[in-house]
Amino acid sequence: VQQNAALCGPNDTDFTTNDAINDDLVAKVLKICDHAEWTPISDSDGIKVWRTTLPPDLAVGGRTLGETSKFFCVMAQGVLDAGPDKIKRYFMDNSRVGEYNEYCKEILDVETIDVNTKITWSASGKVGPFKERDFVTRVHYRTLPDGSFVVANRAETSDKAPTTERYLRMEISVGGNVLRPVGGDADKTHLTVLTHVNPGGIADTRLGAMILNSAAATGPLKFIHGLRSCIVKDKRASAEASAAAAEGDDEVAHDDDDFTRLLHEQMQADSRAGRRSTVLTCPAAIT
Repeated sequence: VQQNAALCGPNDTDFTTNDAINDDLVAKVLKICDHAEWTPISDSDGIKVWRTTLPPDLAVGGRTLGETSKFFCVMAQGVLDAGPDKIKRYFMDNSRVGEYNEYCKEILDVETIDVNTKITWSASGKVGPFKERDFVTRVHYRTLPDGSFVVANRAETSDKAPTTERYLRMEISVGGNVLRPVGGDADKTHLTVLTHVNPGGIADTRLGAMILNSAAATGPLKFIHGLRSCIVKDKRASAEASAAAAEGDDEVAHDDDDFTRLLHEQMQADSRAGRRSTVLTCPAAIT
């Protein structure tokens, strides 16, 4: 029996609509994460990584994996020290991607399909001996009824995406990030990272598959470590900003204390001289 054959369902859905593609994409991300037959790869620093092989006739949003199925599908899970609302901002802000995804060197939104769906072009550096790659990817955001937040990805075509001889096109067959709240702690997020790619070119050989499969096993691990570094960096910046604000408040309070002292001194001087003090009604009289 073919591994993960149960993941394949009937392919009679009409995928001519954007909603149908997105619905199936989200459903496949969740189904693969929750029901695939996973083999453990590593367990360190609170991050667990697994791999599996997807069936070639598995369709994602109307696109069948085919020969791409020979590459491992990898999943990683870990807990992050920030709430889901904070974490999802990292995924929605292109300017932060390079901070947690070391393979992403450039990224550009090239099309907006709807308020929760876009097409991006991105480029990566070299992996081992292989040429630099670029991607054109559908990115769909969805909040589930249980409060989980899903970022679902799949290769897409777009005539608005840059083309250049520098890069070889690489495709994300199916990918996703699932953010789930941790019960009882609003400042923690359980993150699942799913990735399955077709590297293309010479990597699409038996030797290339072996090298890329090895790299794919470490990518999600580095991805989660990268997000943890972002969280630490942001918390440090927030603490420094709070400290600077508190210092500013102390300086204002110190200035107020000096002003009050001057008022008292002037009132005492007026009293000694037998003058009626005007400072209560005219502080500007102090020079």
